[in-house]
Parts: sequence; structure tokens; C-alpha cells
Amino acid sequence: SNFPGPEPKMTVPELTRPPLVPSTRFALAIACFLGSAVVYMLRTSLSMAIVCMVNPPPKNESDDSTTNACAPNGVSPAVDLLNATAPEPTRYEFDWDPIETGYVMSSFFYGYLFSQVLGGIIAAKFGGKRVILGSMLMAAIFTLMSPVAARTHIFGLMSMRALIGFTQGAVFPAMHSMWSQWAPPQESSVLTSISYAGTQFGNIIVLPLGGFLCMHGPDGGWPSIFYLLGLIGVLWCAVWMWMAADRPANHPRISAEERAYIITSQEATMGKTSGKAVSTPWKQLLTSRAVWACWFGHFAGDWGAYTMLVCMPSFLGDVLGLKLETLGLLSAVPYVAYFIMINVGGILSDFLRAKNVMSTLNMRRTAILIALVGQAIFLVLSTFCGCGQDGLVIFYITVGMALSGLQFSSYVVNYIDIASTHSGTVMGIGNTMSCLGGIVSPMITSAVVQQKTQAEWQVVMMITAAILIAGSVLFCLLAKGETEPWAINSEDAGEVEMAPLRGEKDDEKQ
Repeated sequence: SNFPGPEPKMTVPELTRPPLVPSTRFALAIACFLGSAVVYMLRTSLSMAIVCMVNPPPKNESDDSTTNACAPNGVSPAVDLLNATAPEPTRYEFDWDPIETGYVMSSFFYGYLFSQVLGGIIAAKFGGKRVILGSMLMAAIFTLMSPVAARTHIFGLMSMRALIGFTQGAVFPAMHSMWSQWAPPQESSVLTSISYAGTQFGNIIVLPLGGFLCMHGPDGGWPSIFYLLGLIGVLWCAVWMWMAADRPANHPRISAEERAYIITSQEATMGKTSGKAVSTPWKQLLTSRAVWACWFGHFAGDWGAYTMLVCMPSFLGDVLGLKLETLGLLSAVPYVAYFIMINVGGILSDFLRAKNVMSTLNMRRTAILIALVGQAIFLVLSTFCGCGQDGLVIFYITVGMALSGLQFSSYVVNYIDIASTHSGTVMGIGNTMSCLGGIVSPMITSAVVQQKTQAEWQVVMMITAAILIAGSVLFCLLAKGETEPWAINSEDAGEVEMAPLRGEKDDEKQ
């Protein structure tokens, strides 16, 4: 067989396992949860704001394929009722065409593409806390500056979004690097799932909030989205400074029992650390099939996520004829289900592994198949609903997005399974690759969806489905569930990609 044999049961020798709740590692997960929420609120802010910034192109009246064409005025009775109290924007400030809008929506990823690997490497050498703090503070400041940039020139907004992308690109690799030092292997799924579930919580908040501020916010409505979210980002930075530490030994409020538990459980899996300087085994890393499995799954999962993140408001507006405030509320519904499933998946994954019901490898495979293949099926189904089936459209999208939350129990945590000591760098490379999806996906959508018809959206979702299925299959064929040999710590070699877990002084240092 091409797949590894049974994996050893995860145990922590001669050490009592302190409760997860309450604990310092759980508090750190909550801080990461809030940080992930802020990251996505800043990232998604434009997806909602763009709907009330740009004057929509006129519909082609002679086109019989327009969405909801069988309903009066192109809107179904159910949606007409939802829209009854939702006013239209008083004015649109910009007359960008769909291609220009696509470039604006993609510009975030031009910057995001170039800071992923750098963020992971710097966090591994100097600690994730400072990297995350600096990145988030700059992203919040650039968000506050976005309305002025947009009103100056379209390239001003594109530049600002690229800068936000560049600063945010370091956040998740740095967060993964921190968890490589904080997460006991038997709790890695639940801790990382809690941390990254904040991304969907951010979407849940920003979509309805953005719809409301578009209509009722000061300074023309849409700028207030950037002002409020930028301020929230600055406030989170203050919380992070107080709650976070690079590693357990540096945390001022962690108990001795919990510190010992984290260090011992990690050393049982990865070997003891020497505290020497970092050295990345680039050749072994780049030729590892297990690493490429994560990268394939990562690219596919992020393509689906980015497509829905950027296009959800436009898709629901085009297919269902929703107005802005209704649009924001219904756009948030799938992310509520996504948020719930991320956490349920993390808890269930660690439970099944602890009970030896599934090996780590089979757990990761099962999670990605349900997540990405399930999402593909339901996204395609959502585009084939007929008139008067608006509730079914929302149901299909919600189920598809909910299932996709299980990917956080697959390739996301598998980075730590296979290469914990290098997880920030490996994830940074994966995020860099998946950024191409964030750049290309909105461009493809803008190029395909010209008349905003249901048939055009069917093409977009079928392209997305093909990528989701291909990525999940490749992951299942190539993935592994145990630490790669080149990622195991060696006391003699003394080259590891993280600061010493123990935080002890090296008496032999010169």
C-alpha cells in the first residue's frame, strides 16, 4: 500500500492532562478567534461596500435568461416581501465597469501573495506575537485610509487593498507557528478550529453590518464600514498585547502544570528541542508528498472560500433580486452554519482520534471529502433552482458552506500533523499558492457574469466545483498523518524552526 500503517496512539507519559476549559491555551485560542474575526472583517469589508459604491450596469432588457424572469419585475414574491422595507442607496459614487470592479476586488491578493512565507519564517525566528500585532495594526490603519484612497482614484483603492493584503498575509502563518508551540498534539484540531472559526464569525458580523451601514452610515454610507472596522482592528491589537505570548514559558499567567503538559506532550511527538537557530530543510520540504497534499487541498478549499466570500452578495443579489439590507442578512446565514461546523468538526475529530475510531490520516481524508465534495454538490445545485425557490437557494448554499467547515479538520491542521516545527513556513507557502485563487476567481467571475444571469452563475459554480473535487482527491491520495522525518526535532542537530519551547537559558551560549 502507498499509505502508512497504523499510527501510534497519542499519549503523554506520566503527566496529568489539565482541563482545556479554563486554561491559558484556551484563552489564547479565544484571542486568535477574535483576531481571525477581525482579519476577515477587514478583508470582507469591500465585498459588501462595493455593492453600494459602484453604479450597477443596466440589465439587458432583451435577454430572456435574466434571473427570476418568471416573477413580476424579475423578483419573486418572497424576495419582494423581504425587500419591502429595504431602501435603495441614494447615490452611487463610482461608475466602474465589471472588469474594473473585478480588479478592485482582486487587488487585496496582489499584496497577500507576497508576505505569506516571509511571515512564517519571521514568526518562527522571532515569535508570532509581534508579527501578528504589527500586521494587524497596519491592516487596521490602511482600512481607515481606504475611503480617502477610493475617492482619490481607483488605483488608490487598489493600492490600499494590496497593502492590507500584504500586512494580513503574515497573520495566519504566524498563528500556525504559535500553535506549533502551544497546541498539544491530542488537542491540535480543536484549538486550531476555534482559532480559525473566527474567520467565519467575522463574515457573520460584517455582512449584515455592512448592509446596514451602506444605507444609514455617515459620510455617504459605505465609508463608515471601513471607519468602524478599522477602529475595531486597533482595539483588538490592545487585547492581543495583553493576552498573547510566543510560547508557554513566556506567558506570565500560565500554571506550571499546564506549561509542563504542553511541553512534554509536544516533545513526545516531535522530539526535544535544543533551542538553537532555525534551519528549514527546503529540499525535503518541497519534495514531500504530504506537504503537497496539504497544498492541493489548501488551494481548492480557498478557491471555494474566496469565490463565496467575494461573490456571495453579488450572487444573491443577481439570482434572488435582494436589496442591500436584506442581502447582508441572508449573506451571513451560510457563514453561521460554517462557523458552527468548524468547531463541531474540530471537537469531533479529536474525539474520534482519542478513541482510536479513526487514525489521524483517515480522519483528515474523511473531513476533506465531506467538506469539499459536499460543498461542490450543493453550490452547483443552488444555481439550478427555479422561480419561487429562493428558500431552497439559501438552503443549498448554507448546507454547502456548513460542510466546507470540516476542511479545518483536514489540511489546515494537517500542516501541524506532518511538520509542526515548520508549520508556519509550510502553511505560508500553501497560502501563497492559494492566493492565486483569490486573484483569479473574482476575475473569472467578473468575466463570466456580464449580464448577471442565472446561466452565467451556473458556469461560475461548476468551475468552482471542479476545483474543489480535484483538490480533495489529490489530498486523499498524497496525504500522511504522522510527522515527517525531516520535521522531527533532533537534540544533537539543534536546528529547529521555532524558539525553544522551554524558554530556558542556554548556559553554553557564548
